[in-house]
Amino acid sequence: MLLSWGLLVSSCEMDAYEKGEGELSLMTAEMADASVGSDKMVTTVTTDDGERLTLTQAATARWMEKGDTTYRTLFYYNQMSDGRAEAVSFNKVAVLVPFTLSKDDKKDSLLTHPIYMESVWMSQNRKYINMRLRLLTGATNDEKALHTLGIMRDTVNSTVNHQRLVVYHDQGGQPEYYSSTVYASVPLNKMTADTLTITANTYGGTFSRTFTLKKD
Repeated sequence: MLLSWGLLVSSCEMDAYEKGEGELSLMTAEMADASVGSDKMVTTVTTDDGERLTLTQAATARWMEKGDTTYRTLFYYNQMSDGRAEAVSFNKVAVLVPFTLSKDDKKDSLLTHPIYMESVWMSQNRKYINMRLRLLTGATNDEKALHTLGIMRDTVNSTVNHQRLVVYHDQGGQPEYYSSTVYASVPLNKMTADTLTITANTYGGTFSRTFTLKKD
């Protein structure tokens, strides 16, 4: 089933913490991997530039429901004078693992409803392609009206050396009154191609950006 690879999105989640206001504190936001222990608490975070941050105090977020795992997050923190990080909040980042349609999937189920693609970039550690998207949404009484995101392999336009991925988006019956920001990451650990192109249907037309995966 196609939706099994998707992410249901009703709104961005942001769990807030009391912000430190010390003289030497400075709030920073980084795309990162948060390590969660068996108690569902985060004690260390590794940023996309490879910096390992130890938290001044263990923290968590409502959406971190499973222990002993790693969550993708936009991490807001205060850099303290002793080099540790004081957690301010964790913003949930969708991890979109590329999928290929099975022979049972219907072509008319390949939904590419428009989005706003604000930015796309490769992480400094070259482990992810990160995306900042805006989805149009609005209040509705229909509990089943949810956005669905995913990332599809374009097997027709891909080759051994070049992989093309298409952003799957189902508006899901959501009204288009105001925008909600969503962050997503595509893991690159199983990519064997030399180059990768991300394409998406946006309100401004077709978006396309190509990345070089292998270093010379």
